[in-house]
This record gives sequence, structure tokens and C-alpha cells, in this order.
Amino acid sequence: MRAEFVIESYGGVTKLAKALGVSKSQPSRWRDGTERPGIGAAQRLQDLDYVLSRAQLVWAPQVAVTWLESSNGFLDGARPIDRLRSHGPAEVLGALDATLSGAFA
Repeated sequence: MRAEFVIESYGGVTKLAKALGVSKSQPSRWRDGTERPGIGAAQRLQDLDYVLSRAQLVWAPQVAVTWLESSNGFLDGARPIDRLRSHGPAEVLGALDATLSGAFA
């Protein structure tokens, strides 16, 4: 299940819940199949899944998470995880692609 991948890759249920803006218990219930994410949470989970998957093609999981949680010049100093939550994946993927291509912000 994709929730399991995101939980493990991002650093656990509590950290994921905070990043997605949901109750601390929800990611565990998604993983266990006792609950499905609501529409907003499902979109944020899917967006984070995609960005993490792309980042992990070239970086170790912890490096990808560090990148998501660090200030990013391509996002005017915003953290990619915050921009992902507030604006969706487009800008974050652009920043990721720019970072991976060696461009400088």
C-alpha cells in the first residue's frame, strides 16, 4: 500500500501526520486499512508519495526527506514540504528537477 511507503520513507506516522496536517492516528489507520483518507488528505498523500518517489530515484530516503524539509532557493526560501501542502506538487517538482540538474537558485 502506498501509505506504508510514505510512512516509512518520511519517518513515521507522527511526522507524516504533521506534514499532511492530519490527526496523528490517521496514517496508522490508513496503513492498517481501517480508514481511508479524506479527499484533501488523499491528494496531499498522493502528492507526497510522488515527490518522494521521484527524489528517491537519485537520493537515499533520508536525503530526500532532508531536501523536503530544508529551505529551498527555487521556492523563494520555502520548504518543499510546506509548498507541497499549500500549492500542490508542480512547483516542488520544478524545484526538484532544477536541483537534480545542478542549477543554482
